[in-house]
Amino acid sequence: MKLTERHKAIIEIVKNFEPITSDEIAEKLSLGKSTLRNDLAVLGMLEILEAKPNVGYYYNYNFSPGEQREEIKSKLVKDVMGIAITAKSTANYSEVLSKLFIYDVGTIFIVDENNHLAGVTSRKDMLKLSRNADGQNLPIVLAMTRVPNVIYIYEDELVSDALRKLILHEIDCLPVVRDEKDGKVIVGKISKTTLIKLLLEMLEG
Repeated sequence: MKLTERHKAIIEIVKNFEPITSDEIAEKLSLGKSTLRNDLAVLGMLEILEAKPNVGYYYNYNFSPGEQREEIKSKLVKDVMGIAITAKSTANYSEVLSKLFIYDVGTIFIVDENNHLAGVTSRKDMLKLSRNADGQNLPIVLAMTRVPNVIYIYEDELVSDALRKLILHEIDCLPVVRDEKDGKVIVGKISKTTLIKLLLEMLEG
């Protein structure tokens, strides 16, 4: 997996100031701590950084590409994807909000009458619509990112490609799609949580 510029900046800071806490790293980059959480998790799972409780982060000078990383490079999205929760584009705010709570997810994928990907909505999107006095009855299409602006991934792409897209676009979840006539059908989802769990499982054997 190719490291981003922010990953490289974090590594250099840790090398120069180790041990260093996540708060101190965030301060040096003029970013919020929550913004760095996923970056630090990825660098930790890849064994580039080591974290010691109540101490901080260290650079792993023994870091080198290993079998686990090679396994991650070859793994496909369809091998790790989860179940995508969808809603019709004709649904209203209340109906989609209910699905968020019932399935305990942060993202709902919106499909059209042919079950093709039409958009995506998140908790943040719905929070904006909730400020409207009539929000409960408004159509969900008012609180979604529409195709073609939705970032997606195909089931036969690499897991590393999915991770790269999530980090590059600063999103939490991707719909996994398959091409059909006149649209893309959703066959699953892949999230940052899914990928971090995968990395942890591989590192722990």
